[in-house]
Amino acid sequence: MNGARDRVWPGVPLPILLPALGALVALWFLRSALAPFFLAMVLAYLMEPAAGILSRHMSRSWAAVLVIFGFVLLVGLLLWLMVPPLVAQVERLLYSLPGWREQAITRWLPWFQAHPAVSARVRQALDGLDPLTFLQGLRLAGMGLMGWFLNAMTLVLVPLIVYYLLVEGPRLTQGMESLIPLRHRDRVRSVADEVYRRMGGYVRGQLAVMLVMSLLQGLGFQVMGVPYAWVLGLLAGIANVVPYSPYITALPMALLFSALAGAGWGHLLLLVLVFELVQKAEGFYFTPVWVGRASGLHPLEVLLAIFCFGYAFGLLGLIFAVPLMIVASALFRLLVANYKAQPWFNGDTEGTPSGPSAP
Repeated sequence: MNGARDRVWPGVPLPILLPALGALVALWFLRSALAPFFLAMVLAYLMEPAAGILSRHMSRSWAAVLVIFGFVLLVGLLLWLMVPPLVAQVERLLYSLPGWREQAITRWLPWFQAHPAVSARVRQALDGLDPLTFLQGLRLAGMGLMGWFLNAMTLVLVPLIVYYLLVEGPRLTQGMESLIPLRHRDRVRSVADEVYRRMGGYVRGQLAVMLVMSLLQGLGFQVMGVPYAWVLGLLAGIANVVPYSPYITALPMALLFSALAGAGWGHLLLLVLVFELVQKAEGFYFTPVWVGRASGLHPLEVLLAIFCFGYAFGLLGLIFAVPLMIVASALFRLLVANYKAQPWFNGDTEGTPSGPSAP
């Protein structure tokens, strides 16, 4: 009788459930400290297919080393190709801010004179756009002793954690499976395989969408004559990780830069239309085809994930809304299958407890 009292639905012993809930709470409070481990898990997840193929022809350790080395070379090549022109555009942007400030004041001075309260606020904001102060703030940000130590530890730990995850991945998986009761092992394994497959499709599709959207938005800005087009295009592509965020991050800056460069209202309206066309291509084709089909989520499920996880966890919730929804969807399907397998659902009254019949 005491054993029955110590169990909660769906039959998990209370002494097991309470430590599990405590571990989840600890993970939530330690999420910032565990950021290198989360990043390493994502990287190991991306590298695992290549490591698995190479491990057929060599030891798992050498396969992990070669995959990490190849990944570092690829990232270094991309940075070598992309960073110098982007840095040059950012430097030009910073040092052109004072001149643009004067142009903005001269161009819109009549309207500001008619609205003195707005004029005072805008002038106060523009006075803070000092590129030297901005650069100094960038140099000083995070340069405290503890911040420098944590950043250095992160750079050292992430490749090391990735290596051990790639090498010990199969053993860790087997160890986790051994903790699952035998009667539930096949079911949990099927759910884990489904999550792994759909998550892989989502990650690959999201990276492809990010790259294509960066190129398309940069090309669109370049055709429209927007200053610093490729910087804004890269910003729009990366921001696509959070749905609809390019409308907040990239579009206002593109309109501002174009207006300061002398663009008229018609040109600004055309710029909005071009930006909207590229975003619609992402919304109606790239994301549904490359991400939606691979992740197996309905558009309504994606919207529900964005609202729920974004409201609960803020920016991180928006970024990880789709992966979390993939896990939640797989678990929900498991719960529905268990629900339909109940004897009373199928009309089988033999396994139901006897009791007084309902009137």
